[in-house]
Amino acid sequence: MTTTTRPIPPIDLVAERASLGGAIEDAVQRVLASGAYVLGPEVEAFEREFAAYQRAKHGIGVANGTDALILGLKSFCVGPGDTVLTSPFTFFASAGSIAWCGATPTFVDVDPETALMRTDQVAGALDGVRGVLPVHLYGQLCDLRALRKLCDDRGVFLFEDGAQCHGAERDGVRCGEIGDGAAFSFYPTKNLGAAGEGGMVVANDDTYATTVRRMRDHGSPAKYVHEFVGTNSRLQGIQGAVLRVKLPHLDAWNARRRAIAGTYDAAFAGHDDLRPIAKAPNSEPVYHQYAVRVLGGAKRRDAVLDKLRADGIGVAVHYPSPVHLQPAARKWGYGPGDLPGAEQLAEQVVCLPVHPFLSDDDVARVHERVLAAL
Repeated sequence: MTTTTRPIPPIDLVAERASLGGAIEDAVQRVLASGAYVLGPEVEAFEREFAAYQRAKHGIGVANGTDALILGLKSFCVGPGDTVLTSPFTFFASAGSIAWCGATPTFVDVDPETALMRTDQVAGALDGVRGVLPVHLYGQLCDLRALRKLCDDRGVFLFEDGAQCHGAERDGVRCGEIGDGAAFSFYPTKNLGAAGEGGMVVANDDTYATTVRRMRDHGSPAKYVHEFVGTNSRLQGIQGAVLRVKLPHLDAWNARRRAIAGTYDAAFAGHDDLRPIAKAPNSEPVYHQYAVRVLGGAKRRDAVLDKLRADGIGVAVHYPSPVHLQPAARKWGYGPGDLPGAEQLAEQVVCLPVHPFLSDDDVARVHERVLAAL
């Protein structure tokens, strides 16, 4: 039984930076000395390095993860009158980006065991759909090989939301490797996070990548030449440099997350009132979040949250409301009971600290306090 009372945060960016010594400061100074503050050589190098890491041909750095979703969708010419299929259990940006393009999000439910889009429902939901936007939640990939075949059979695009899955694999593939494109976020709390906002679209098709690259810069192939109306969404040089420092450490950080998750899995195995989100077959998650389901409804889940927070455990709920029940989603035509898997998870999920800078004592204290709270 651990007796430490020090708060355990859900993420520890101070510890992350300390683990890198002076490398972050050196990278920032390098950019400041160069004067290449927007795009520039650091961003170009990071685009190549991260695309290669995800086994994609092209990387296009943009201002944030939401812009990566919007620009990726716009580059498929998604617009008014279109529908795009996605998940109802995720952060609102996934569906919100579809709506921002003027299109309408439609949903298939998620499997409450894995929190991932139910591939078995996708085939019956593709009539009239322009494309599919799967969300790789909590650091675990959807069934990409199955989705790839379904999309190919129906002639629709497969554009992935990879905001939580840097380095994750399933059936031997990574996000962006076999999809038509993928959007990543480098928000500071991600497995690979910038020192601020940042995002990227990765792709394998040359023409598509060129379109995204021009879309981020006012539709411009050359200075003061504008082929179409784009926007201003360019990754900053400092963020590219910071991300280049962190990328070589990502595999080790993800391995530590997996080890912590394994400890939690063993501690919670067989408990009648607790269900960790399941690992999908042939999957290597990177545990952006370690999520458990507290059985018995939202009231019991919230009581557990209160106890853990009182004990200094940095827990969170991702996500307390499914997307289709948000006020902004009313015009999309969904209501309570339409997507029961997502609604069930919203009442049950608790996300525990799983960042790579937890000590073994921290991990033990977390799972001990969880079991005590139940």
